[in-house]
Amino acid sequence: MRWHRNAFVGKTARIFIVFALAAIMIGGAVILPPAFAQDRGKNSSEQAGEISSLCRELLFPGAPLTMTDANLPGALNVYSPLVVDCWERGCRPCELLDPKINQMAADFKGRIVFAKVCIDDNPETMIKYGVERTPTLLIFNNSNMVYKHVGNYPIDDLKHIILTVLHMR
Repeated sequence: MRWHRNAFVGKTARIFIVFALAAIMIGGAVILPPAFAQDRGKNSSEQAGEISSLCRELLFPGAPLTMTDANLPGALNVYSPLVVDCWERGCRPCELLDPKINQMAADFKGRIVFAKVCIDDNPETMIKYGVERTPTLLIFNNSNMVYKHVGNYPIDDLKHIILTVLHMR
């Protein structure tokens, strides 16, 4: 099989991304080899920006994560910003909000991570963040809760609230 040069670069890029993700997860620096940057005709800083954006897209999923009392603290250390949908079984507004959360997770992939936590099964989260009614959106930035929103609103209003609170407008 003959490898086209771009196919090889693609494979090289995928391998590099795996190593870059590993370095990011353990807090290491990612240094691009000059040959890698030259292959694409870009300087190291341009290539680093491209890799950084690819890593961010891989790390910031396009679907909501499922959180529990046990894994939410870890997620707060990994993902920033993070929007957590606190819901409960039998809550009709929660059911109506669910597809909006899924859509926003896809729309903001690579920028904002969305998660869902069932407060019926995770009372510690409910108590810690003062969730009294559902649905409640908890908006975190740099591991700190910056806003709590109660209720189900049209998706455009929710996007506006989230982007405004996170200063992403």
